[in-house]
Amino acid sequence: MSKIKADKRFFCFVLITGFLILSYNSLSGEMKEHGRLHVSDKNPHYLEYTDGTPFFWMGDTGWELFLRLNREDAAWYIDKRKEQCFNVIQCVLISEFEGIKIPNQYGSYPFIDGNTERPAITQGKNVADKIEYDYWDHVDYVVNYAEKQGMYLAILPCWGEYVIPREGRLLFRTKQQAYDYGWFLGNRYKKNMNIIWMLGGDRHPDERMDGVDMWRAMAKGIADGTNGQKDSDGKTDYSTTLMTHHSFNSSSKWFHSDDWIDFDTWGSYHSDYYIAGSYQKAISDWNLPHPRPTLNSEAAYEMHPVNWLQGNGYFTAYDIRDIAYWSVFAGACGHTYGNNCVWQFYDEKRKPLMVATINWKTAVSSEGAEQMKYLRRLMESRPVNELIPDNSMIVGKITEDANHIQTIHSKNYAYIYIPTGYGPKIKLGILTGTTLKASWFNPRNGDITSISEFENKGEKSFEVPGISKESDWLRTGRGCDWVLILEDSTAKF
Repeated sequence: MSKIKADKRFFCFVLITGFLILSYNSLSGEMKEHGRLHVSDKNPHYLEYTDGTPFFWMGDTGWELFLRLNREDAAWYIDKRKEQCFNVIQCVLISEFEGIKIPNQYGSYPFIDGNTERPAITQGKNVADKIEYDYWDHVDYVVNYAEKQGMYLAILPCWGEYVIPREGRLLFRTKQQAYDYGWFLGNRYKKNMNIIWMLGGDRHPDERMDGVDMWRAMAKGIADGTNGQKDSDGKTDYSTTLMTHHSFNSSSKWFHSDDWIDFDTWGSYHSDYYIAGSYQKAISDWNLPHPRPTLNSEAAYEMHPVNWLQGNGYFTAYDIRDIAYWSVFAGACGHTYGNNCVWQFYDEKRKPLMVATINWKTAVSSEGAEQMKYLRRLMESRPVNELIPDNSMIVGKITEDANHIQTIHSKNYAYIYIPTGYGPKIKLGILTGTTLKASWFNPRNGDITSISEFENKGEKSFEVPGISKESDWLRTGRGCDWVLILEDSTAKF
């Protein structure tokens, strides 16, 4: 490599690094600067701040955050994910497997005798005093620390099992219990700007006869507690909260007409390498008559055994990228990443909750986690709230397999995800502009390579480059994914 080329590459690295530091170190001020999050006024498929600034969700699943981490480790984890450009952490107050069986890292339980109507609250909050520093004091610390760092917490009040029991761990037997617990949470955290309430947790609400109404009661309690009113039967103002529901199928299936829910989530989960639901569920929600933002809130976890069986192999960074780009380019308002060793905060002193291979502090820097920032950077480089998923630009049949190409575009630019290197033929004339610019975006490292400029008419084929200079011959197959960027030559992005 010549010295000139090396100097240019170093200059670009410094420039990009400086941009990221300026952008992401200012996150802590975004909540105060831009206001609370809500559904976009311009496009109901996306989220934005009060002042209209778009918000692209880049989440991580840190389910066991409150139970398994002490203050120091929680702060370290939040800081690390912020450094990696995540802006949301999904976590649960009463964890799935051990929520009321074992204490948190300070020896505290959430409830007295497992009674949800008796939160275990003590006077004082001195962390050096085990009597004073109760379970909820620790939650307070983590919530407040995350807010100070500009990180949102998408908090599940409890795992779905405790409302919709499959394994006999029922805690909430009546709607009043659900409402009262929701009210307690809403009232306690009403001043925190960084909380997004995510009810549910793996269970479909209709698995229990009155399950849908149970979640509605809890949501009402959260909003009433936030608003400082207490009336389980009266009218509720849901404008002060941001809420959703987490399960396999989209929450739109049960709550599409409900006032309490602001955006929908669903999960593509961990059953196979190719999961069509990664884009099909997003498109289905997009096309609803009264759409809201939608999100893949539990995709396949990196380092997770495929279909939960070790013999099937493990999901890699490529699988994680596939699912993320499919989901987002199908109209999701962001994406939630996950790592099997991180969500459970596995270390060698603990029995894993799901087959885990390495310590969570090592896994937090896995390849897939580091690559999520490139997706966020790409989406935020142009007006994200103007995008529409639309594969009409692709000439020929769109396959429903591992080679599935997914396109999203605005009036003057388009992103086309090519998962296995088989470059498409593109129908031109859909975007504005007499001429278009084309470039390749590399989801493995975030590099952008200019292709050419051409007339915006007819059809044009594109052949992907090799995945690296050293492996220029490798252009098709698993791991050979690219994003083709097309844009109006006159656009000033």
